[in-house]
Amino acid sequence: MRIEVDYPAAFAKLVPMLTRSELGRQLRQVVGIKSGDILIVHSSFKSLGPVEGGPGTVVAALQDALTPAGTLLMPVFTVPPPDGIFRPKTSPSRTGAITEAFRTTPGVLRSRHPTHSVAAWGARAAEFVEGHPRTTALGPDSPFHRAEMAGGTVLMIGCRMTSCSLIHVAEALAKVPYLGRVVYPGYDRTLTIDDGNGQRTEVPPVQVPGDSAGFTVVEEELERKGLLRHPTLGQAACLKFLGTHALAVAATLLRGDPGALLCRNPNCSVCPKSREVLACQPRSTTC
Repeated sequence: MRIEVDYPAAFAKLVPMLTRSELGRQLRQVVGIKSGDILIVHSSFKSLGPVEGGPGTVVAALQDALTPAGTLLMPVFTVPPPDGIFRPKTSPSRTGAITEAFRTTPGVLRSRHPTHSVAAWGARAAEFVEGHPRTTALGPDSPFHRAEMAGGTVLMIGCRMTSCSLIHVAEALAKVPYLGRVVYPGYDRTLTIDDGNGQRTEVPPVQVPGDSAGFTVVEEELERKGLLRHPTLGQAACLKFLGTHALAVAATLLRGDPGALLCRNPNCSVCPKSREVLACQPRSTTC
C-alpha cells in the first residue's frame, strides 16, 4: 500500500518553533547584536523556519536585542505604480514579509522616497530617514549611507550580498557612468509623493540604481579579507559585516574596473547595457 507523505508538514514538526524570546537570545548570543547597535537588515522570512506569531515576531526580537538605544533599518522599497503616486502611509513594501511587518509596526518611521524608501526604528531613526527625497535613492546621504557612516552593521538573514542595497551607494559615490542612464522600466520617470493630507511632492529620477546580481564579488572579497561573519539565526544562514567594510571593498573594486559590480548574465536587462555605456566613455576607441 502506498502512503502519501506531506514532506513540508512532516519537516515542520521536526523543526522547533521559534519564539520571540528564542530569536532574541540567538540574535544576542549567536549573531552578536548588542544594545545600542545600528543595524541594517535584509531578510528572507521563510529561511528562518517556523516562527510563532509570524514576521512581526522577528521584528519584535530585533527590537528587543537592539533596545531603544539602538537603531534598526530595513528597505521598504516599492515598484512605481501605473499612476506614478507613492503613498508613504499605505504603499506596501516589496522587499519581503519582515520588512512589511516592520513598516506597519508602531513607532517605525518611513523615509519619503518614492521607490527606495527606508523604514527605521530606534534612537536615530528620524535622523537617518529625514530628507530622503532631497537625495538620491541609494546615493550619498541616503538613509543607508548615513547609517554606514555612523558605524552601522549589515545583517543578511537568509539572503546573499545580491540583496545588499548599501552596495549601490558605492556606485553613486564612484559616479559610475551607467548610474541613472540604464534603469528598469518605470523607474525613469518623475513620480509623485502623496502624504494623504493634500500635500504632493514631485521627485524626478536621479541616479536610479540598477541590477545587484553582480554584488557577489563584494561578498567574495569580504570573505577573502576575513571581514565576513556567517552566523545562523533559526534555520537561516546569515551574513554579518560592517557597512564601512562593504563600501570600502566595493570602492576598491570600482576604482580598478568601473564595471566590477555588473553581472555577467547576457539576459539581464540592465548590466549588458551598462557595459555598453562604459565602452562608450571618452577613453574608449570602440564607439
